[in-house]
Amino acid sequence: MLRLLLAIFGAEIRLTVRRAARTALLCAIGGLLVASSAVFFMIAAFIALAERYDALTAALVIGGAMLLLGLIFLLVALMRRRRRPVGLGGYGAYGVPPVAPVVPPAAPTATSAGMPPASVKTVLGIAAGAAVIGLILGRRI
Repeated sequence: MLRLLLAIFGAEIRLTVRRAARTALLCAIGGLLVASSAVFFMIAAFIALAERYDALTAALVIGGAMLLLGLIFLLVALMRRRRRPVGLGGYGAYGVPPVAPVVPPAAPTATSAGMPPASVKTVLGIAAGAAVIGLILGRRI
């Protein structure tokens, strides 16, 4: 019985390792192709800029753009690595007395401020924009 369980377990591990190796190989090939296409794109941009301006200006423009892009990627990586603050409502917060929520003062409504009420198209447009932004930000996390 134990031999059968170990054989099933081993077969499952081999299948998982084989699938992970295949995925890693496909990702490596895809990354290599994307990197080579980026290099060729930079060469083409250099040639186009060198024809329009001189070679030194073309090299400076491409180098500055790559530096800026690299700094943006490093900044995003550092911001993702930073730990998020832990809220007070976690485990071990039993000794903390409850705090009453702060209620902001009531804001004047659109009709009382002299503005006309928003149309249905405006409200639907804002809701659609918020939904798209939520999907984009949800994918990033």
